[in-house]
Amino acid sequence: MDVGGKILTGAAATALMALVGHIATGDSFIAELENTAKTELTAQGHEGVTVSLGRSPLSRTAVLDGDITDEAKVEAADAVRAIAGISGVKWAGDEPVVANASQGATGGGLDPVTQAKIADCQGGVDKSVEGKKLSFKSGSAYISPASNKLLDKISAALKPCSGLAIAVGGHTDNNGDAQVNRILSQERADRVRQGLIDRGIAANLVTAKGFGAAQPLAQGGGAAADAQNRRIEFKVQAATATGDASAQQGE
Repeated sequence: MDVGGKILTGAAATALMALVGHIATGDSFIAELENTAKTELTAQGHEGVTVSLGRSPLSRTAVLDGDITDEAKVEAADAVRAIAGISGVKWAGDEPVVANASQGATGGGLDPVTQAKIADCQGGVDKSVEGKKLSFKSGSAYISPASNKLLDKISAALKPCSGLAIAVGGHTDNNGDAQVNRILSQERADRVRQGLIDRGIAANLVTAKGFGAAQPLAQGGGAAADAQNRRIEFKVQAATATGDASAQQGE
């Protein structure tokens, strides 16, 4: 289960320490993600593709560039998207996010219009949470008042995304029992999902899945790594043919 320091509304000293830890580790974490993506692209035969992640502000959206075929672009994007910690992939020149074929209709990838809509909506969500994070009372799924205001902004960013699925992912640090962490992360993801529904997002287009500590952003222990790993993530995806988002997370 999560331990102390899980809500940033405590003493000023605690908040300052968390902020300093984030600044000190954020750039190195992004650099590590970037190097991992480069290594994966080379390993899969995409030596001609470059990859970069934003530093000012920090971003986990990978920007790919390279003169390759459309089919190879899809393969390269899928390879980078599969890396734990990468939140999105796009091509240089503001081209839309290339979606994994499993997110679209059977027999191929998504059409360009849907890809562009996903890219726009994901960008809006990412911008609404940039530099902020949803926080909970230690060891519970209680959302802080400040985080409820952030959830208002996220919901507003999702309003133009009608017809697309929203996957809410809950993540914890690796302190305590793994099963307890998974249950807690599911409870938090469920609470956020309900918050989106209460704010007007269609229930059948929102999923919630708790991953516990299985998908860390930062390796190792310590307060800074734990703070990065405790998080809620939002991924905009294509809905299934029935309009039900449950299949997006294997439910």
